[in-house]
Formats: sequence, C-alpha cells, structure tokens
Amino acid sequence: MKHQQLPAPDEFHVQAGADAVGDARRRIVLAARHWNVPLSDSVLADVELCASEIITNALTHAGDECWVRTHWTGQFLQVEVTDHSLRPPVSSTASPDATSGRGLAMVECFSHAWGWVPKELGKTVFFIVADEAVLTGTTRLSALARAAQACITQARSTALWASDTRRRRRARTRGRALRASTAVEALDRAGWPA
Repeated sequence: MKHQQLPAPDEFHVQAGADAVGDARRRIVLAARHWNVPLSDSVLADVELCASEIITNALTHAGDECWVRTHWTGQFLQVEVTDHSLRPPVSSTASPDATSGRGLAMVECFSHAWGWVPKELGKTVFFIVADEAVLTGTTRLSALARAAQACITQARSTALWASDTRRRRRARTRGRALRASTAVEALDRAGWPA
C-alpha cells in the first residue's frame, strides 16, 4: 500500500494593512493549488471567502496582527487563524440594514465545519472544507442539511445588502441558497427527518 506524503503546513504572520486580508486569502488558495488538493474552483472560492472573514475578524476585533496556518489532511483543507483576544467568536444574526455582523454566519454557510479553541494568550478560529465527494452516507446527508439550512438563513438575512461588493456576495449566496433548497428537496424526497 502506497503511503501519500502530505505537504507541510503553510504558516504565516498577517499584519493589519490595506492589502493584508486580500494577500492572506490569496496565499491560502495558492498553497492549496500548489499542493494539488482535489477541491473544485467553487470550493476554493468558498475557502477564500471564509478566510477573508475570519482574518478580518481577527484584525478588527483582536488587534493588528494574527497568524494563519493552512494544512491539507489528505481529505480536508483546514485554515486556522490565531489572535491575541481571549473573547470567543460569536455568530450573530445581523439586521438586514446592518453593514457588518454576518462573517461567521457566512463561514458556517460556506465551510463544512468551523470552531475555535482557546489558547494561553488568545484563541484560534478555524474552518475546514472538503470536496463533496469525501462526504458519504449519513455524514453527507447531515452536512447537506446543515449547509442548506445555513445558506437559506444567510440568503434571507442578506437580502437588503446595499453596496456593490455586497451585491456580488448576495448574488453568490442566492445561488448557494438555490442549490441548498434543491438539496433540502432531495432530502425531503429521500425521507430525511427534519
């Protein structure tokens, strides 16, 4: 049996600045492409969005710097962002006219899982993504149901975004919600319990 050698994690420091978040998210996706991870362009776009949100949160709420670690497990791409804040991340439901507060809801929607762990001098927030083919059986149905519910909720809460950037994200979220509602219909047809 051939043993697959996994790539070494990509770890780097992010200092707040005009291009910091964009540079960091691009580096994460470039690392994944360099490793030839079997993730579609759509999934890598989700990685970019999720990374953007948790790095922005770290720089906005926890200080002017954070540390990013990306690694491939052989089945999942995991992105971790460590900062100096001891305050846990909170996924909130923003009002439709709020200009912020949707970041972690989007991470929940576009990743397979996310969470955080306390550290001695701060915390690490992480998310994982996998190619949908990795998830099978009941695990796949559960992931589809969670993703569908999160995407539908997110699509409803973002219906009134006003700026051009947010309009582009809303259009993408609507597409996800449509795919999610199709998944929910398939689950209903399969007799999946609500």
